[in-house]
Amino acid sequence: MNNIFIALLLFASFIMKGQNIRGKFFVAQTGIACKEYSGGGGCEMRYYCYLEFQKKYVNVFYRTIYRCSPKEMESTYDSSPSKIKKYMWKKEGRTISINGFTDYDVLKIESGKLIGTKKINYQQNEIIEFKEEPCQKK
Repeated sequence: MNNIFIALLLFASFIMKGQNIRGKFFVAQTGIACKEYSGGGGCEMRYYCYLEFQKKYVNVFYRTIYRCSPKEMESTYDSSPSKIKKYMWKKEGRTISINGFTDYDVLKIESGKLIGTKKINYQQNEIIEFKEEPCQKK
């Protein structure tokens, strides 16, 4: 009987592995755009959303990374992160609900990633994939 109980515990821990997001940091590329300069050159802008899960709250902020040619043009843009907003969150099974944060609907845990959706032009949904980051990039 004890062997069955231990086997069930091991199986449950195997199933739950990768689902604990508390203390983890996730990032998703949420968009990309380009800007061309009339005198030549331009900038590529990549938009990111960051989620940092704590015990009861998740910190959310956005950041835009600029890659320009000529390189000097990057200094004309602000790459600093947006103000950090804090939301309460809860996990039910493989679903993450963030109270008051509706940018990407409810998030689902799939293969160690968080999957959300974003409305495009108020109609179709685009899948947004948050991947775990080993270190925080604020």
